[in-house]
Amino acid sequence: MKTDTHEEISFTNSSAGIHLTKQEGAIAVDFKSSEVVLYLNTSLYHSLAWLIQSACDSKKLMDYITWTIDPKSAKQSLVEVHGPDHSVCLVCSPNHERIQLNFEIGLSIDLKFNDFLGLADLIKEAQSDLDWRRLLLQWTYCKESEEHKHNKDNWDNKNKKII
Repeated sequence: MKTDTHEEISFTNSSAGIHLTKQEGAIAVDFKSSEVVLYLNTSLYHSLAWLIQSACDSKKLMDYITWTIDPKSAKQSLVEVHGPDHSVCLVCSPNHERIQLNFEIGLSIDLKFNDFLGLADLIKEAQSDLDWRRLLLQWTYCKESEEHKHNKDNWDNKNKKII
């Protein structure tokens, strides 16, 4: 379910919540079953979204999650999916019906298959929402512009000639 106020855009379901604070440029991911809320910058959120979408494209992984194959009779013990630069990675343990999301910030979240599907649905919904994408692009553009200006200033300062 999407809610949109002057301060925030939120997508929530019984498994998770994703909240984007418009003024601060912060993204909160609420893992309801684990009772953990993570505050992510845009690049870490993009990595998480990319990872979840890639995982959903993995037939081998989704066969366990959707119970096309009974996870408890799984011959393979692990399925791994790695995000860009390992900023967030996923390890599935079908025999235990769990998915672990590992973040480069030194935190791991352990999810049941059902909770992972709920999070995946929210990310798909958010990624297809025009307001959400517009704000993320705007923040990314502003961040890149600031980094470019900072790098240019540093380069100019290093290359000044003393007369």
